[in-house]
Amino acid sequence: MMGERLFLDTAFIQALLNPRDDYHSQAKTLFPRIRTASEVWITEAILVEVGNALSTFNRNGAVQFMQQCYQTENIRIVSIDTELLMQALALYESRADKTWGLTDCLSFVVMQRHNLNEAVTTDRHFIQAGFHALMLDAL
Repeated sequence: MMGERLFLDTAFIQALLNPRDDYHSQAKTLFPRIRTASEVWITEAILVEVGNALSTFNRNGAVQFMQQCYQTENIRIVSIDTELLMQALALYESRADKTWGLTDCLSFVVMQRHNLNEAVTTDRHFIQAGFHALMLDAL
């Protein structure tokens, strides 16, 4: 689907790089959409989460994926600066009624800033925040 603007979440990357993940086949099915999207957004906070999550069983896959992100033309990597972190922290603080993590809040702020609606994730927090979680469509 040409022209798509997507946000990548940790859940997608973990599923893609872990054959034992419950969502592995779904991640593989969605991968061509990532490749053909006009823009794919990701934060460096998510890349850190991926490195942490895959450190014990697919460290090489995590490194290769992250390095490829920096070399792929349609991928936009958002660095975490003080302004972004403070905006995410304000959202994190204001939503004590939710179990959103700080990385989720960073993602939501980035998605709002860049008018993104579709996240490639299984994380229901994205739905709570008003976004579309593509990996939950088949459920």
